[in-house]
Amino acid sequence: MIINGNIQAVTGAYNVSTASGTKRASAMREAHASDAVVFSSEAQSFSSMLQKLKSMDDSREQKVAALRQQVADGSYQVDAQKLAGSLLDTRY
Repeated sequence: MIINGNIQAVTGAYNVSTASGTKRASAMREAHASDAVVFSSEAQSFSSMLQKLKSMDDSREQKVAALRQQVADGSYQVDAQKLAGSLLDTRY
């Protein structure tokens, strides 16, 4: 590379590229500062339901244990009409 003694022109070119680099860095900082995460209403609803489920007590386990005991001793009875109605309501 040949430098012809025009040092000011060389340093001027360097300053221009440094200034544009500074502008780009500033623009990137501004862009990053405005980034945000927005959750859909479905995600917010799911999160709310999940928190409610986590805070519920263990009564479901007690119900399962009681039903297991009824099945084991033969006292569990199923109302066929009610079961059929529930199945039809769910299906149609």
